[in-house]
Amino acid sequence: MELVSPLQFSVVQPTLYRGSYPREINLPFLKSLQLKKIISFVPEEITKEVDAVLVNFCEEHYIELIHIQSGKVKQKKEKKKKEDKSKVKRKQKQVPIEYSTVIECVKILINKNNYPCYMHGVSDNDIVISLVVACLRKFSFWSNIAIMNEFLVYNSSINIHERTFIESFNSEIIIENMDKKDIVNWIHSQSTSSSSTSMLPKIKFES
Repeated sequence: MELVSPLQFSVVQPTLYRGSYPREINLPFLKSLQLKKIISFVPEEITKEVDAVLVNFCEEHYIELIHIQSGKVKQKKEKKKKEDKSKVKRKQKQVPIEYSTVIECVKILINKNNYPCYMHGVSDNDIVISLVVACLRKFSFWSNIAIMNEFLVYNSSINIHERTFIESFNSEIIIENMDKKDIVNWIHSQSTSSSSTSMLPKIKFES
């Protein structure tokens, strides 16, 4: 049987993969990767009511399906009273995720015991995955030019808000109850150094 990879599938780091939302036709391919984790950057948690095929696949192959909320959660429409005709316009987010989304992801991906791992968003050109990967590259000390060039491989353009989000990411991430020997090798040593004075994101271990 021919294996069909998800759309936009690619390797981020050895045994760390990215791509579109996996369809049933993609599951044999994902099985071949011997995944331990699937990280879903979607608005709502994937349950059997939402996608029984994917959930059953993960259960059958002992893959942990991790939900990191991103994007707008659909709300049930309620009947509005006739007298309430006023509408409040809310300003849309300039980028679809917060830094907390990236931090939550890093706390999973920093541990080599969570690999192989596949990350996906809602669609085949989901900008959330591109933003997360761009921020992850800063832990490997990629230059901004290299990060932006990779971003444009998966997206037709990058606006000023997306560029600023990536360039300004310099959070200190606290990692608890993890042995330092389990850190993945793509994290640059300067990212975990207490003496580092760079403006890049940092990782701090606490017992």
